[in-house]
Amino acid sequence: MSNVWALIPVKVLERSKTRLASVLQPQECAMLSRAMYMDVLDAMEKAQHIDHIAVLTNDAGAAELATQLGHHVIADDSEGELCAGLNSAALQIAELGADTVLVMPGDLPTVTADDIDKLVAKHQGGVSLCPAIRDGGTNALICSPPDAMPFQFGCDSARKHLEEATERGMAHARLPMHAFFRDIDTPDDLAWLARQDSTGNTVRFLHQSGIAARLGPGHMGVSA
Repeated sequence: MSNVWALIPVKVLERSKTRLASVLQPQECAMLSRAMYMDVLDAMEKAQHIDHIAVLTNDAGAAELATQLGHHVIADDSEGELCAGLNSAALQIAELGADTVLVMPGDLPTVTADDIDKLVAKHQGGVSLCPAIRDGGTNALICSPPDAMPFQFGCDSARKHLEEATERGMAHARLPMHAFFRDIDTPDDLAWLARQDSTGNTVRFLHQSGIAARLGPGHMGVSA
């Protein structure tokens, strides 16, 4: 497979992860989001099957980091409409010569380069996706070509993406890879993350900041 682009949407960090407001201060939410974004970028950079990385964002810090690392930054003009922003970004990278896009959010900090390479290797064209275990969302989506169909990220989007591919006559595959099951949205997710054996930025931040200890046994969550 040639010319595979990763596309990472990143919200304005100061307004991210509001569902964690019961356990984190706003500044901590922003710092958590930045740490997760750095982990995802690092994994994408190390993945052998990713040729280029694009970041869709209006956050100045996230854009600056991507630019410093030599990645492509796409300004998000969708006014908070994630799918509209991704549709526009997919069209832009297709015009830049991308054959395939891997869309993955910036809140999957435990995903490794090896996980990404295994996922891309399983892709046989058309649409391949990894569902979220909690709400049927889409935690990773590979599409060839990048603008082959409109994106429908959100609750139950894995089913919607596959149905859209079917209606368009595209090859499609549901790839339930464990590494992509759990994004970080709730206090239980955060407690689960703090228990992971990882040397990444995010787990280190949770422990060094005292957040991991503060969560305590009351947020044990369900392992995924």
